[in-house]
Amino acid sequence: MKSAPGNELELRPAGSGEAGSDEAEGVAVDWRHPVSAKLLDVTADEYHAIEAFSSSTAKIVLERSPGHARIGLKKKPTKSLDGGNIIHRLLLGKGKGFDVIQHGDYKTKAAQAKRDAARDAGLVPVLAHEMEGYATAAEAIRVQLADRGIVLDGVSEQAITWVEKTPHGDVLCKGMMDHVWPDVGIILDIKTCEDASQAAIERAAEKYNYAVQSTAYSRALVALDPDLAGRVAFSFAFCETSEPHAVNVTEPDGPFQELGLRRWLRAVNIWAECAARNHWPTTYGANVNPLSPPSWALAREGFTADER
Repeated sequence: MKSAPGNELELRPAGSGEAGSDEAEGVAVDWRHPVSAKLLDVTADEYHAIEAFSSSTAKIVLERSPGHARIGLKKKPTKSLDGGNIIHRLLLGKGKGFDVIQHGDYKTKAAQAKRDAARDAGLVPVLAHEMEGYATAAEAIRVQLADRGIVLDGVSEQAITWVEKTPHGDVLCKGMMDHVWPDVGIILDIKTCEDASQAAIERAAEKYNYAVQSTAYSRALVALDPDLAGRVAFSFAFCETSEPHAVNVTEPDGPFQELGLRRWLRAVNIWAECAARNHWPTTYGANVNPLSPPSWALAREGFTADER
């Protein structure tokens, strides 16, 4: 991609470049260990107010552009997101709070007013009759984790900041780990979902770039304690929100970790270069781009392979 003269910044899609190269994936990558980590005792709102680079920001850099990432892309509340937040709170004892609305639905103005007031207060509104289902799900998940020897006796919703070193300057990073045992370098991330089958979670991991998150949090613990280098154990617990509330606990394998490392370092370096130049491009370019029909649409209209 070409930006304004004197501000050229090359943004390449994931997969280009080679691991260990001086310019993997189109940017000058610094592979040194991160430094200066601090554990923070803050609320979720206080955490989100910290101006720092995160795995969520990295995902936007990689999937959209630095320009989009700089302004941030907030998630709109959905039934699924609300349910996940409630189960997180019930399971972990910390996280986004919720407000039980004593109404059967949100059809009345009174119910809508209470719902909106909860949102304004930073809480998740939940109808009273829905709480039993969420409580059942949280307890079922807790039992299944315990059956695997996973007892949530570490620290929940642990915020951390650390510094990534790049050729363009330092980047202050932040993360909020669902549950962590910092002294021994173990991280557990809870993902609520409708389908925790292996095929479904592999699709979700790529769609939501979970590899970047696991890399960022693992590097944060190494920054906190360099002796943990190569020893951090990161696991995802994919938990179904519908009965029977099945749980699939997974550990990133070698290729997953390498993918996350490449993407995370590429995003950090792009961010650092943009900050150093105070230039935040989008990836759409300044020229007129071609708009082509998908191959299936051409095939449906009888276009031959040569015509496509």
